[in-house]
Order: sequence, then C-alpha cells, then structure tokens
Amino acid sequence: MFQMCIRRLSSLSVKKPWTVKLPKRLEGGRIEKWGNYWVGVAQDYKEVSVDIVQSCRKRPIKAAFYISLIGGGIYAFNTNPNERDFQDKLRRYMNESSMLSEKIRNSQVDDHFSYLADCYIHGLVRRLSLGFLSLLWVDNYSKVCGVFKSRCEYLKPRYLTFHERVVDIGFLGNWWFLEKKMEEFDINPAEWEESKVEKENQV
Repeated sequence: MFQMCIRRLSSLSVKKPWTVKLPKRLEGGRIEKWGNYWVGVAQDYKEVSVDIVQSCRKRPIKAAFYISLIGGGIYAFNTNPNERDFQDKLRRYMNESSMLSEKIRNSQVDDHFSYLADCYIHGLVRRLSLGFLSLLWVDNYSKVCGVFKSRCEYLKPRYLTFHERVVDIGFLGNWWFLEKKMEEFDINPAEWEESKVEKENQV
C-alpha cells in the first residue's frame, strides 16, 4: 500500500517545465515576469518533492524513520506544557497532599511543594522554552527587584551551574519531576522507621 501511494505521487510529476500562457497584449510585462517567477518557484518545489518520493521508494525504512522523527517532533512541539499548567498541577497536588494526615504525608514532598510555592510568591520561577520541551528554573531575584545584584551581568546565573537551578522539565504535556514527586506524596519514610524501631523493641 505504501509503495502504491509513492508511485502515484511520483506519477504526478511532469517532465516538461511549466509556463504561463498570457494574451499577446500582456506578454513581456510585469504580470508575465511575476507569473514566471512563481511558476519557477513551484517548479523547484515540484522537483524537490519528486526527489523525496523517489528516495522514499529506494529506502522505505529510512524514510519511515525520518517521518516518525518529524511527526514526533511536531507532537512534542504542540504538547509543550506552559507555566500555567505547572501552576495548576502544583496547586492541585498541594491540595491533595494537605488532605492527608501528617503521619502519612511524605515530608520531603511537602518541603518541595512549599519551596516551589515560596519561589512563586517571590517571583523567582522562570520558564525556558526549547520548542519541544520546557525547563522550569529558579532565579536569584525577582524581575521587579531593582537592587544592584539583580541587575549586574556578572552576578547572573552561570551556564555551568544552570542545571542545579532546574526544578522541573516539561515534555509531552507533563511536568515530569512534579509527577514523580506526586507518586510518593503518601509514603512517609519516617513512619516505616518508627514501626521498625517498635518491632525491634518488642523483640
């Protein structure tokens, strides 16, 4: 089926170059030049399309790989989450975590959520979009802060230590660090340690 579609596409190519036919009174004018220009552009695109179709017929596996790669890139670009998605999830997860008892909640997850909320209150969270994914990182100062340290170029975050400031990665519609933290929000390691100590004392 794939080979048949490719053959039909390749059969659409015309060997003769395209030309614009105009009345004699319009020949040699701007309209003819303008038409010939766009006809030439269309001819170039046609030749490129024919070359692509022919290369797909010769190497179907390679063509399928590149098509999948391009399709995946387009999907990742369209599902790149924004900062509002992160804020909505953070509020929802904090509400769900607060509904549990302190004995059940994971204190590390609570501290992480509180840290992110505090960073938002002080205006330190930044989003860096790379097209197909986003990086959420924490700056030193708020954008509205006017002190010298916040404006000095030499005191800006360094590229070598930038990875230490990243608090989450958005990809394919999800914020992955936040989702990972939420998987452990109802597991309290301290509770297991206390129960283990109690069992040892009973023995």
